[in-house]
Amino acid sequence: MLQDGNSKNFSFPAQLGIFLGLTGAGMVMASVSSAIIWLAMTHRSFATMQTDMTNPAFYNAMMVIQGVSTFFLFFLPVIFFALICYRKVSAFAGTLTRISYKQIIWVIIILLLVFPVGGMLGEINKVIPIPKSWAIKFQQMEDARKVEESIFININSFSRYLLSLFIIACLPAIFEEFFFRGGLQNIFTRWFKGPVIAIVVTSIIFSLVHMSYYGFLVRFFLGVILGTIFYLSSSIWLSVLLHFLFNGLQITAMYISQTSRTNSKELEENFPVWAGAFALILLIFAMIKFKKESLAVQEKFIYHEPDDDDFHNWLAKNN
Repeated sequence: MLQDGNSKNFSFPAQLGIFLGLTGAGMVMASVSSAIIWLAMTHRSFATMQTDMTNPAFYNAMMVIQGVSTFFLFFLPVIFFALICYRKVSAFAGTLTRISYKQIIWVIIILLLVFPVGGMLGEINKVIPIPKSWAIKFQQMEDARKVEESIFININSFSRYLLSLFIIACLPAIFEEFFFRGGLQNIFTRWFKGPVIAIVVTSIIFSLVHMSYYGFLVRFFLGVILGTIFYLSSSIWLSVLLHFLFNGLQITAMYISQTSRTNSKELEENFPVWAGAFALILLIFAMIKFKKESLAVQEKFIYHEPDDDDFHNWLAKNN
């Protein structure tokens, strides 16, 4: 078992159990808060929410519900978990880890390469042979997801564009990164004494949570990139930045599409497969450069500074 000076010595199975229990409590709080907000802002029964939520008149209520529910579901459980199982929340989640402007530049480059690779993986996802009954079920799930998403992507004004950037791009980037990378991946990395299993398992869960078979490989790949950036840098904010920019660019594309009355299409779908293969080579190079810069930052700010968080010192030595 990896010695972690920041840990309160809970076993890793116990930590995972506590984390999942708090996540369950977060789901209950998210549901209760959604019902309260819906009743207060629409004066309609919560039982009619599924049919009423596509009504443009309830757009503001749905946006508030989106922000508050993701806070309770993804963010709050991680904070309480860190308070229970670790001495310093900031050390566990990597909120105070130093970062450099070069790391930020490489994150932006990596983001731009993620889109064509994601487009290639999306095409591969479509041609994977599956039973016909599965295909019908997955398509029904995809259609239901698109109906739910249509509530939030009606970005027909600049004010709605700014609101969408905050509610749909910024908040999910922060809350989901704290949950998946700062929470789950952190636990698994300590448990399995290394990043590979932790990143892969967390990325699978990250993709499954989004409930889209035809987007599974794309979101799994995104999860791997986000998890690798978090592991190499030990900073949650760099993965948050990439996640926000990934969401934000798609929202910007939707806003431009809707205001200019052109066909709306997810940004990564605009890239041919050959571009994805070429971008993957460039992406590997960019990740190597990001790792090199992250090691330099860790050598300067983490490993040599007196800190009782042995886990992050271990990361610096083993990267």
